[in-house]
Amino acid sequence: MGVAYRTPAVAATRGVAARARVGGLWLAVPVCGRYALRRDVGDLVTEFEVDDDTLSAPAPGDPVVTLSTNTAPTTTPPVVLERFRKGEPDAPPSRSLRALRWGLVPSWSKDASGAARMVNARVETLLSKPAFGEAALTRRCLVPVDAWYEWQTSATARTPDGKPLKQPFAVAAADGSVLSLAGIYEFWKDPAKAADDPTRWLVSFAVVTTEAEPGLDRLHERMPLVVPRELRDAWLDPTVDDAEEVEELLGVMPRDLFATELAAWPVSRRVGNVRTTDDDLLTEVLPAELEGVLDLRTGELIGSGA
Repeated sequence: MGVAYRTPAVAATRGVAARARVGGLWLAVPVCGRYALRRDVGDLVTEFEVDDDTLSAPAPGDPVVTLSTNTAPTTTPPVVLERFRKGEPDAPPSRSLRALRWGLVPSWSKDASGAARMVNARVETLLSKPAFGEAALTRRCLVPVDAWYEWQTSATARTPDGKPLKQPFAVAAADGSVLSLAGIYEFWKDPAKAADDPTRWLVSFAVVTTEAEPGLDRLHERMPLVVPRELRDAWLDPTVDDAEEVEELLGVMPRDLFATELAAWPVSRRVGNVRTTDDDLLTEVLPAELEGVLDLRTGELIGSGA
């Protein structure tokens, strides 16, 4: 797609964190800190060729799965992973669909309080950071999404109190299919719970992020790493556990999807409130309703704030 044309307005949006209202407070939203997934569990089982569906008939103590147009950190959305079955070392790995907590808690953590800060893992340091390195080698997963949300900060439009106006966008597959984001997961044992407590083990995950593609960098300098269908098996394969192999796998992930396979459009600012989960959150906001928004593909400034 080539190098994106940058206007001063684009430069002004880079590195600015979005904020979302939770109750009466405004909290920082990390890149890929919110997404939509509302597909039926059965559809995900088929799409990802799952062997073990733990969500349709959860066991006692299993977390309640989150299927929402406004999935947020610390909730428990569906995640696809592969593991070898205990006691069956010669059997092939089994692919399962599980509800994991979004916000990775390293196995060595004293408590789970820092989970909300580990929503994302940067691909550039995925193998070197202590919190992510081992998981990147042996515990990779796929995070199914209908779309992820990102906020664009306007260089021209302002809120009534004079702050830059932020416009949320949805980014999704152009053909409407489910996307799979690269993720890693980890097991953490709560020392405060009894050994026979089924909730003693917390399984959590983080979404891997990469440098934003041209066009999408008009939203944020980072974006989630999308795993195409043809690389899903390789990403999940637990036998790919060598650092060089994983590095090679990361290197072949496409970084030009917005040119042909992804679509993006502005959506209601109501998505900023995590309590808002209406079905129409993914509905496109018409240009006449926008204020000082950059077109992601052309860089044109549109809306009444232009």
